[in-house]
Amino acid sequence: MLDKQFQALGQEYRELPNGYSFRLPNDIETIKGIAEWVNLERLCCPFFSFDLVSEREGGAFWLNITDAMV
Repeated sequence: MLDKQFQALGQEYRELPNGYSFRLPNDIETIKGIAEWVNLERLCCPFFSFDLVSEREGGAFWLNITDAMV
């Protein structure tokens, strides 16, 4: 269920050399949902690295999903 919510939230994406970066809205519900999703994904997929990067002054934030083995 969170995967579908995550896909619907994505406002933009960028391909990285070893993964993808997704721009997401900066609101409390989105942040909570993504934190829950990342927590679950880390349990089943330790080969991925998840990093959240926040834009300045309340802008959107980026979720980077990359290969943890690189």
